[in-house]
Formats: sequence, structure tokens, C-alpha cells
Amino acid sequence: MKIALINPPKTHQVWAGVPDIFNGKDIYLFPPLGIMYLSSAIKKHSNHEVFLFDAQPFNMTAEEVADAACAGNPDVVGVTVQTHNLVDVTSVISRVRHKLPKAHIIIGGAHSWNFPDQAISIPEVDSVARGDAEETLPEWLDALSNNSDLDKVAGIYYKDEKGEIHKNPERPIRKNLDVLPFPDRDSLPGDAYYTPGMKAANTTTMITSRGCPYRCNFCNTYQRYSVRSAKSIVDEMEYCRDKYGIEEIHFIDDLFNRTSERVTEISREILGRGIKMRWGFKATCRESTPEMVKLAKEAGCTKIHYGVETGTNEGLESLNKNLTIEEIKEVFKFTKDIGLTAVAYMMIGIPYEKNKEDIMNTVRFIRDLDPDYVVYALLSPYPDTKLFKKGAELGLYDENCWNDFMKDPGSDYDLPTAWEEHISKDELIKAFKTAHRDFYYNPVKVFKTFLKIGTFEELKRIVRGGLSLLKMEFLTGNASHRL
Repeated sequence: MKIALINPPKTHQVWAGVPDIFNGKDIYLFPPLGIMYLSSAIKKHSNHEVFLFDAQPFNMTAEEVADAACAGNPDVVGVTVQTHNLVDVTSVISRVRHKLPKAHIIIGGAHSWNFPDQAISIPEVDSVARGDAEETLPEWLDALSNNSDLDKVAGIYYKDEKGEIHKNPERPIRKNLDVLPFPDRDSLPGDAYYTPGMKAANTTTMITSRGCPYRCNFCNTYQRYSVRSAKSIVDEMEYCRDKYGIEEIHFIDDLFNRTSERVTEISREILGRGIKMRWGFKATCRESTPEMVKLAKEAGCTKIHYGVETGTNEGLESLNKNLTIEEIKEVFKFTKDIGLTAVAYMMIGIPYEKNKEDIMNTVRFIRDLDPDYVVYALLSPYPDTKLFKKGAELGLYDENCWNDFMKDPGSDYDLPTAWEEHISKDELIKAFKTAHRDFYYNPVKVFKTFLKIGTFEELKRIVRGGLSLLKMEFLTGNASHRL
């Protein structure tokens, strides 16, 4: 069988906390590792042909990417789905169904794991892959091609010929990620992707774990946590360097330092092999130590992105962060003293903030924290989170709003994209702009940033970010929930 795997466009994505000016490909565009992992698994474990199509680097419309995927007359078409991109996904699969009426359409990704019942109810969808699908998809293709018993493939919801829905058992979580082949970087052009804030010309992303063990009440990240070994991680780093000439890697794990010992072990593996590559990762302050940061720097790490979120202890407690302001300040101080770039991820408009002055406490905290960069977002009540449920109980929105949208993504539902219990979205947008101006329009900060520039590629990336800050001035809240 032939299968086409599609990463859909991002033209009608629901607002997810970060405006499009900070979320478009001028700022970052990561390789779609999900379908790249699936491609490698299909090639390794089956004889089926697989083709990858990514609409985003080439600004392809839903019709254009559907045309491209259907040109080879695939038997199966798979599309990766995030809840917030359902409008684009349904646009793609409706066009696939029109062009290839007999093709089997399967969707997978975070949405399929969190909301499988809604996913399988989409009319054009034939099956849904739940959770990690590197084993599921090859088995599913074999079953389809051999007309064998479809109920024996774990991790699948599907519709039979009569349209009746079958819910196969969940596939057990894979604890050993080392057995997975590296993502298929040969089937997509590496130079089509872009990673912000990096110094080297030739960069890529990697992922070394899946899920997150923490339970922050604003997040709906896949919570079945598993990790790769240090050996597997550094094997892929070497592979990327030797085959593709990669000089710098950004690890996109939701949480890279589940323990400081994990980062230490990876750093020692890199040092033991004498690998000279730059790298950076996303981290929690809870598991960061000076010893971890020092060894990571020695092994080539140049940047750590910390999830801080807000600037008061009361705000941190309201988000279930299990952190204190004092701990955060200590981590940022030793990270900068050791010589690494420290990035703070922050949110504007959390439930604890009841007025502009409460938001300004976070802005003043950032001045005191003095990170090298700050990434602000508006808190958005994601579906299937404790925060969303709290908002529904308070009457801020209909508890069924997301569920209704998922069943009919083409309709213009009024979805909650900011926490408006105390402050309107228009006022939150103004505060969002104020926070950015306070940090990035500071002449001293600008001067320090340019002093640290080490390569022409880094300069180009900083200039791109600066242009996006200028575009921010034209941002409005409006009534729309779309980007």
C-alpha cells in the first residue's frame, strides 16, 4: 500500500496564547517530527510506501497540499492533528475525500489522543490513531492491505463498512523509546525549517522524551511520560552531524530535565565522545542545579528555556507550579553567571491577575530577573485542563464550546482564548504589548543583545524577531478567536 502523511497548513488556527506574528515561520518553523517518526517506522517495519507532505514551509493551501498528496494515488492518507488546527485539517481531508473517494483517511496526534470520540466522529475520517503510533500504523496498514481482522490492532478507533465505530483497546505505553528509528529527515528538505535564537547556519530539532510528568493546571500535554537513553540521544546527534552537517540542535521536549541527573548523563555522553555541537533545551527550574548547568555548558549547551509563567508566589501557586519566586531567581542567576543564555517563558492574564497592577507585578519581576530573552503569551484556557473546567464552572464560557467545535470545525464557534474573568481580552492585549515594550524596547537590553551576537546567522534571526515586535503594535483583540 501507499500512504501519504500530511502536516497541514496553519492558516485558520485557533488562537492558542501566542499571536500569529510570534508563531509564524518568520519566527520559527520546526520539522514535523511526528510524521517523520512514523515514516521511519513504516519503512523499517513494513513494505508499504510512504510519502511526506508539509504544507507549512511552502505556504501551501489545504487544496494545494491535498493535490500534492493525492497526485501519487495513495491508498491511505494520514494527517497530524492538534485541536487548535482542526479547521485546516478538515479542509485538507474533505479535499482528499473529494479527489480520492476510496482512500482510507486516518488522523493522529495530540487531538486524537485527548479527544478520540470527537475525532472519529468527523465525517471524512475512517480511523483514528491514539497515542504513539510507530507500532500502530505499520500494523494498521498490514491489516488494511491483507483484509485481516481490524479489531486486533491496538490503539485504533475505526469505522466499518456500515459506518459503525469500533474502539480497539489502547496500546500499552512504550517505555523504551530507544528502539524507535530516528525521524525520517531524508523525505523533507532540511533547509526549509527555521529555529530561532541559534548561532549556527545548519540547525535542527530533536525530541528525547514524550509527555510530561507534571500537572500544571493550564496545560493538557500528553502525561504518559517516557524518555530515551543518553546513548540514543547522542547517537542521533552524531548522525545529524555526520549525515546532514548539523551544527546546532534545539531539543523540543516539553520537559528535558525531569531530573538534573538526566541532563548530566547526556552531557557526559557528549563529552565522552568528543562531540562539538551547540544545543539548548526547555527546562523546569525545579530540577536545575549549578552543577547540571556547568556540565551542560562544557558539553556545548548554550541556552536554556525556563518555564516561569508568572512573577508572584501567589500566581505560581494558582497555576500549580510548585515553585517559588526565590527559587526561580536563584536558577536564573547561576545560569547567567555560568555563561548560558537564559530564556523566560511567561504568561499574561492568569486567573490570579485581577487588574493591570497585578500584571505589572510580573513585568517588574522580569526587570528584576533580567533574562536574556522573554517569551510572553496570553493564558488560553485549553480544553481538557483543570483551568478550562474552572472557567466553565464560573460561567466564563459554555462547558461544551470546544466539544461542539470539534464535532463541526468548519463553524465559527465562539471559543475562549483568554481568561476574561477580571480583565477583557482587549485589555489583556494592551498589557501583552506593554510587557514586550518594557523588556525589548529597553536600550540597555538591546545593546547587551547585540554585544552577544556571535554569527551572521544569529544576527539575521534576531532581526527577524525585532521585525515581529514591530508588527505587534498593530495587534488587536477583536472579537475573533482565530489568528
